[in-house]
Amino acid sequence: MTKTQSTFSQLKDFLSYLATVKGDLSNITAPPFVLSSKSVTEIPASWAERHELFLQPAREDDSAQRALLVLKNFLCSLKRQVYTAESTSEDSDGGTKKPLNAFLGELFLGSFEGKDGSETRLICEQVSHHPPVTACFIYNKTYGISSCGYVAQETTFSPTAGVRVKQVGHAIIRDEIHKESHLMTLPTLAIKGLLTGRPYPELEGTCYISSSSGYLATIKFQGRGTLGAGTKNSVHAEISGIRDGNKVLFEVDGQWNAQLTIKNSLSGKMLDEFNVDDLPLTTLATKPQDEQSHWESQRAWSKVIEGINAGEMHVVADEKNAIENAQREMRAAEEKAGVEWPRLFFQNADNDSQEFALLAKAIPDAAARSLDPERTAGVWKFIGAGSAEALLADGIHRRSLGPAGQAAV
Repeated sequence: MTKTQSTFSQLKDFLSYLATVKGDLSNITAPPFVLSSKSVTEIPASWAERHELFLQPAREDDSAQRALLVLKNFLCSLKRQVYTAESTSEDSDGGTKKPLNAFLGELFLGSFEGKDGSETRLICEQVSHHPPVTACFIYNKTYGISSCGYVAQETTFSPTAGVRVKQVGHAIIRDEIHKESHLMTLPTLAIKGLLTGRPYPELEGTCYISSSSGYLATIKFQGRGTLGAGTKNSVHAEISGIRDGNKVLFEVDGQWNAQLTIKNSLSGKMLDEFNVDDLPLTTLATKPQDEQSHWESQRAWSKVIEGINAGEMHVVADEKNAIENAQREMRAAEEKAGVEWPRLFFQNADNDSQEFALLAKAIPDAAARSLDPERTAGVWKFIGAGSAEALLADGIHRRSLGPAGQAAV
């Protein structure tokens, strides 16, 4: 039996197993060959990778144009979030692989440098493991732009529909210069093509961006149907003026992983047409691995990632099991002692979010207007840039203990 045949056989066995599991599959241990070499804590970096676009609302004087720029950055961030497998040819986007399940307390830290030398810092933390919840704060002090959010993933599988990942949570983009906030909800991720051994991602459903300046973006995702009808990765978005009778001002059409067009709905004029790959990416800078904390994603999973890249699946399984078993032992010890794992950069706000409630009023979908803290293990708020920078400067990062139970030196 060839390696490809063996892998496909294991995939079929894994899918057969998933079909027997009822409820959420988010913490199911996937076979090594379907794993990405990234942790889920690394995914939020995509919101600011088109770095100049992320900062652009701060430079724009017109409020409607700012709402459009926030929508454009949202759409241009999606491909890097969900196409997690390497491309196999020049005309291929690649497929999708399962990111590594982050352990409780896992951190991902880095920064983007702007063309003008300004810094955008990224702080991600896994604030819950059951359910899996990742919280993130991205901020640039020079431009007064920040994005704060959290998301839980609820994963289900059926032989006909494939894997569906419901993203429960939201982000709020703040523009301090213009005293604006933009509430962003999230689409559902579907993994299609599993039965053929060539999985690819689709986004489903409707999500929204509600702006305090009086604009609402409604984003509808569609893809290729079960029988092959439709266009893969399709999206249609509209921005309407809430204070102007919900008049549609802008429309965006195309594929969120490829070509998009932006039109002025009032004049019919084409404003922009571009391929998302043509927008420049800024590389996220992280510390060298040996200078990172044992709790930072790239160092914590380094041996697993080496195994994935080398195709040594036994190494992947052994190293992954070492971390996961140590984490189970930590949770058991905490339960016995009657203590809860302390989070570093985010706190549970106990359903207190007036800003969310105000921005969510414009959203027509009742489910999208709900925080649903039971499904996200709470309502997570950032401790503040000053406090976070003090922690980072001090370098505390769980100095005495590593995620696999080892002494952190």
